[in-house]
Amino acid sequence: MKRSLRTQMLFQYVVIVIICMLVIPAGISKLLDRQFRLFTSDRLREDQQEAVRILEDSYALQGRWDMTALAGLRGDILRWPMVHAALYDTEGTLIAEFRRPMRHGAMRGPAMNSGRDERGFAVPGRGELVMNELPVSYGGRPVGTVRFLCLPFVESREGIFLRKFNSHMKYAIGGMLIIAVIISFVMADLISRPVLNVSKMASLIGKGRYRADEGLKSNITELQTLIDSIKRLGLGLEEQEELRKRLMSDIAHELRNPLAIIKSHLEAFEDGVWEPTEERLRLTVDEIDRLSRMISEIEKLTSIENAGNGIVLGSADLSDLTGRVAMTYDPLYRSKSVDLKREIEPDVSIAADETKIRQAVENLLSNALRYTDSGGTVTLSLARSDGTAVIKVSDTGIGISEQDLPYIFERFYRTDKSRTRSSGGLGIGLAITRAIVEAHGGNVRAESREGKGSTFTITLPLKRA
Repeated sequence: MKRSLRTQMLFQYVVIVIICMLVIPAGISKLLDRQFRLFTSDRLREDQQEAVRILEDSYALQGRWDMTALAGLRGDILRWPMVHAALYDTEGTLIAEFRRPMRHGAMRGPAMNSGRDERGFAVPGRGELVMNELPVSYGGRPVGTVRFLCLPFVESREGIFLRKFNSHMKYAIGGMLIIAVIISFVMADLISRPVLNVSKMASLIGKGRYRADEGLKSNITELQTLIDSIKRLGLGLEEQEELRKRLMSDIAHELRNPLAIIKSHLEAFEDGVWEPTEERLRLTVDEIDRLSRMISEIEKLTSIENAGNGIVLGSADLSDLTGRVAMTYDPLYRSKSVDLKREIEPDVSIAADETKIRQAVENLLSNALRYTDSGGTVTLSLARSDGTAVIKVSDTGIGISEQDLPYIFERFYRTDKSRTRSSGGLGIGLAITRAIVEAHGGNVRAESREGKGSTFTITLPLKRA
């Protein structure tokens, strides 16, 4: 059976409170009862021993039991909770008895009924009284025995106090339970309400309302973290949705233009507007080749992204590889009057697919050349750093705006939609670069300021094949 978070928390709070309210008071009551009983027992033993000493001193004064002297001891020999004492000689004959007036209601039921002991001595209701015998001696020889009758612990001052304490504790526990249940309601509501609101926010995000911010806040760190995470999730989904729409638009644009050109040429041939000359057929074939290249690049990107399919690891000399790539691009850079500098550390080798890594570096050099004006500079560098190989391509080109920088590695993303295909490419070169690098266990990042140039950094682990 499913329960709401509030009900579940309330139930748990109440169970914990009830357990604590039962265990702790019960433990305190048991502890107090034990301590009071020990204290009463020790004190009673001391009082009885003191009574025996008084009787021994009385016997020592006369050298015998003097009834007159014993009569004067009635007020000294019995202390609460002793209510009766009987003094016997060594032959068991009753010599004297001492009684303590009992408070009204102190003894109830059978305790108030009188009886006789085995020696015929009348005792006030032994049913609930506690009896104890101690010897009386003089000069090292026994001269008698004294029998004490005492009220039980429950009738002692300590027992009466403990009963009242337990009675008051029951009322206190009842009051605390009521207060605890009220506090549990409040606490369960304080914790569950933000969670329910976050759940509603997540539901709205699922319906496409990515900025469903209802001003939720919580003074609980974990709940506030959850609220912030849901908000970031909504913003991230909104960005992805915008990126998806833009991606679909770019794909449609990339496919529509060559298809439109091919269609127009074929219709012109069909209608007899154009003669199917070799030059016009070549233009149609070029557009078909463009579509084929686009499809091939997309397939290549998908293959690399699928857990690195197509990656064949081997020992790759990055120093030699980057040097050869730079030599390959030298003529293109000279034709545009862009200076290509090299800062390559020698003997840097890793376990990698050399063909794929070369493609990633070529994509970066191609982008740098495309967006760097004549007279600019591009620097290709390679170095070891903290167990990794770091390849950097820095340029002094037009740079990338801050709002476009997070998306430049997405497929078909272009920082400027107005650029032609000849200047902007297909828009998947950087996506392929990222897929290749991540398939090798590395990462690629970009740093740029608009109008100040860009720096692309590839970081690869230094592992040998």
